[in-house]
Amino acid sequence: MNRHETELVPVEFNAATWGAADLTWGQDQVCRWMESSAPYTEHMNLDVLIECEAHTRTTLDDVREALRVVIERHESLRTRLNVHKDGGYRQFVCASGRVPVRVHHCATHQTTGAVLEELRRLPFTVFEWPLRIAVVTVSGVVRGVALCLSHVATDGWGVEVIAGDLRELLAADPGERAALSARPPRPLLQPREHAAAQRLAGGRSEARAEAFWTAQLSRFPNDRFPLPLRTPESPRFPKITMRSRAAARALTEAAARHGTTVNAVLTGALAVLVSAISGLEDATFRLFCANRTSAESRNSVGTFFQIIPVALTVADLPFRDIAHAAWQASLRAYRVGERDPRRLDVLTESVASARGVDLDLECFLNIHGYGGQGEGRAPTARDTAHTITSFDDDGGFEEWEPGKFYVDVWRVSECLEVTLSADTALFSRDRLTGLLTCLEEILLRAAADDAPRPKDLVRGTGALSGLGRREDLVLVDGCWIDPVEVQTLLTRTLCPRSAQVFVEPGPTGRPGLTAYLVPRQSRQPPGPREVHRLLLAALPGHRFVMTPHRYVICGSGPEAPATVEEWRRYEVLAQGPGRESLAGRSPDTTRA
Repeated sequence: MNRHETELVPVEFNAATWGAADLTWGQDQVCRWMESSAPYTEHMNLDVLIECEAHTRTTLDDVREALRVVIERHESLRTRLNVHKDGGYRQFVCASGRVPVRVHHCATHQTTGAVLEELRRLPFTVFEWPLRIAVVTVSGVVRGVALCLSHVATDGWGVEVIAGDLRELLAADPGERAALSARPPRPLLQPREHAAAQRLAGGRSEARAEAFWTAQLSRFPNDRFPLPLRTPESPRFPKITMRSRAAARALTEAAARHGTTVNAVLTGALAVLVSAISGLEDATFRLFCANRTSAESRNSVGTFFQIIPVALTVADLPFRDIAHAAWQASLRAYRVGERDPRRLDVLTESVASARGVDLDLECFLNIHGYGGQGEGRAPTARDTAHTITSFDDDGGFEEWEPGKFYVDVWRVSECLEVTLSADTALFSRDRLTGLLTCLEEILLRAAADDAPRPKDLVRGTGALSGLGRREDLVLVDGCWIDPVEVQTLLTRTLCPRSAQVFVEPGPTGRPGLTAYLVPRQSRQPPGPREVHRLLLAALPGHRFVMTPHRYVICGSGPEAPATVEEWRRYEVLAQGPGRESLAGRSPDTTRA
C-alpha cells in the first residue's frame, strides 16, 4: 500500500421514521444566513474529530456500524432540504440511504488534522447529505473519525451529542454495542416534532418577546467602533485564540467574590471591553441562546439555538453591578430565546426605522456550554502544556460581514479558551491579540477587588491605547454621528436646493439632529415622513449617519452655510419628526 491511499465506502442506513415538515425556527434562521452570505458559507460548517487510541484496535467496520446507528437515531443526519418555487424550504427525512465515507489509509496519524480541514473547506449544498465523514487508518487500525456537519442539521451542542454517541458506541464491547444499537438510550426531540411544537406555541408569549427585543434594540448603535478604516489584512477576519489558566482561575474567584456565575462574570467582562473600545456607556451584542430547556432537547441533534440582542449599561458602575445585570439580561434573553426569526426581523426593521439608524448587529458572544460537558474533566496534555497564557492564529475567513466582532468561548474551567474573530479593517491582528490580553486583565482585576470600576479594569492596558478614535464624531442617541456625513447623505438622496444639519438639544435636553432643507419644488414639497423614508433607505453602507430627529422644510433658505437663527427666519412649509414613535409599544415586562 502506498504511503497515503484513499477509498470510498458507504454507510447504509434503514430507519423506521421518515416524512416532510416545516423547518424549525433555528433551521430557517441558518438557511437565510446562508442565502445572504452565499457563496461564502464555509464559516458555518461545524466539525469534530473523534480520536481512537491505537490500543483499542477499532476497525473500519466498527466505525461504519456506529455511524449507522447514529444516523438512524438522529433524523437531522438523514434530512435533505426541498426548495419551493417561492424560495421557501421544507425538510424531508429519508428512511434509507447511503452516506459516503472517505477512508484515508495513512502511514502516520499526523494526517488527521489535514483531513478534517479538507472536509470543512467547502460549503454544503441542498443536494448532499448534511454530513461529511472521513476515517483515518494507520496500519489497518482506525485512528480518527472526522465529521463535518451543515449548520442547518445541527448546532454546536448537537455536534457534541453526535460525538458522545459515537464515542460510547466505539468504546462498548460487541455485546453492549448491540444493546445500544437496538434502541435510543435517551429521550429525543427530532426536528420535525420540534418544528410542529414551535408552530403550536408560537403565539403564547410573543408580546413579551417583542417587548424585550424592542427594549434591547432601542439601545443598539449605528456603528459601535468609532475608528477610521484601515487596509484589511488577509484573511480579513482572522481567528485568534487565547488559552489562559490564570483567567480561568480568575473567573471562578470573581464569581465567588461578586456572588454570581462564571458566565455572568465573563459576559460582564466582555461588556466592559466593548464599552471601552466603543466609548459608549452601553455595551450591545447578540447572545447565543442554546434553547435546550428540556432533557429531550439536550439529548438531541438539531438546530435549536437562536441569537438574541442584549444591551448592558457599563458607564461607571461597579463591576458587581455589571456582572449581576449580565446575569439578569442573559436569563431574560433565554426566556424569549426561541422565536420565529422572520417575525423578529420585521421587528428589528421597525425599531431601526423608529431610531433612524442602520443598527450595528455584528457583535456576538457565544459561550459554548454543551451542558457542562468537559468542564469537570482532568486537564488534557494540551492544557497542561499551556501553563502560561498562549495565543494561536487559527486561520480565519476572507469574506464576512464588515465590522464583525465575534467572540467564541470554548471552555471555562481549568483553562479559559476564547476565540476572537474580527474585521482587520478596524483592528490589526496584533490589536486582536491585545484585546484578548485586555479581557484576561479585566478578569484578573475583577477577581482581586470587591468593587472595581470599568476605568480601573482597563487602566493601562496597551490594547486600548492608540486606537485612533475619530474626533469629529458627536454622540447622539447612543450613536456616533458625523453631522457632515449626514448632511452629505441628505443632499445626495434628496438633491435639495440647499440643506444643513445641526446638532440641537431635543425635548428631553439630549442632543438631536435637525435638518433644514429647501426642496427643488416648493409647490408640492415632500413631507417629513417621506424625507425620512428616503433617507432611511439610503443609510446602509454609511457608518456614522442617522436620519434627523426633526425636519424643517422651508420655501427658501440661505445661499451659503448659515446659523440656525438665520434658517429660522425663512418660511416653513412643513416640519416634524417623520419617525414612528416606539412609545406606544408594550413595555418590557420580562423578569429574570
